[in-house]
Amino acid sequence: MPRPVNTDLTKLRYVLYARKSTEDENRQVRSVPDQIRDCEKLAKDLSLNVITILQEKQSAKKPNKRPIFTQMLKDLEAKKYDAILCWHPDRLCRNMLEGGQIINMLDEATLSDIRFHSHQFSNDANGKMLLGMLFVFSKQYSDDLSDKVGRGINGNFEEGKSAGAPKLGYTRSEVTSYYEPNEFYDDICKAWTMRTAGESLNTITDFLLEQGVHRVTKNIRKQRTLRPTKSTISNMFHDPIYYGILIQADQTINLCEITNFKPMVDKETYDYVQSLGYGRTQRSIGKNQRVTFYPLRGLVYCDVCRGPNYMGPGKNKTGSGKHVLSYRCNNKDCTRAPRSLRAKHIFNSIYNHA
Repeated sequence: MPRPVNTDLTKLRYVLYARKSTEDENRQVRSVPDQIRDCEKLAKDLSLNVITILQEKQSAKKPNKRPIFTQMLKDLEAKKYDAILCWHPDRLCRNMLEGGQIINMLDEATLSDIRFHSHQFSNDANGKMLLGMLFVFSKQYSDDLSDKVGRGINGNFEEGKSAGAPKLGYTRSEVTSYYEPNEFYDDICKAWTMRTAGESLNTITDFLLEQGVHRVTKNIRKQRTLRPTKSTISNMFHDPIYYGILIQADQTINLCEITNFKPMVDKETYDYVQSLGYGRTQRSIGKNQRVTFYPLRGLVYCDVCRGPNYMGPGKNKTGSGKHVLSYRCNNKDCTRAPRSLRAKHIFNSIYNHA
């Protein structure tokens, strides 16, 4: 249902919606403050009544992923707002489901008007057709961008370039983007040697902190210095990149075969460290532990049901209070009585036939 020609835009209650996501970091799209400033200028020029400003930093590629946008549509249906003010149609959506919702709300007059700073919209058949086309173009741009990013990541991976955070002891060359040893390389090598020798994760973590080992995040605006923790060191010891194997998105590549990567350990050392588990040490594995020994366990069978008999300690039925070893058939369908047999009788039988 088109908006009547005589509708007074100044009487409508507009909600200003501004959005920017990580896919817009190429600076081809105005920042949120810039969008708001441009839209406020447009509202002033047209005497529009903006009652709320909403900001969101979420991708619009997939539907139902933006809580603020979803709530805005609900508020429009509840007549809290009458119209939307936005910088460009691609700020509203980049998927056809939400684009269809907006056009349907225009058809149902739930949404009375949309004003864009960079696009002229008219609430009629031609205007909605052009708006739908702009939504399609926005979706195509988003899909194409994802394809290009995916191809770039896969291409870099095949060349031995990782998209993840740099590993402790390594940095990425600004020229080649390959991993290169940094000033903490020797300290991390020492940590592997300590782990191989059986040192605990706590001891190794304390050693690295004493050496000043750290990593600085890439975010230029909010750089953070990350120092080793027991958790990060435990994960480090289970990362195959330290012997040259890079794993990313279920793909594996040997850096030593395609780059001049300098591993810290060989495959045998890495496999040995894996046998230590998460948090356990060589000392704890080698330490003598008291384990109860049950002779002939798994070798004694019931002469009635032919099922295995289970050995366990129990008190002597004579009332002496002493514990004795017995073999018992736990098969509930077995008809043997009694179920238990003293272990000494079995051994006496063995001795008699020896």
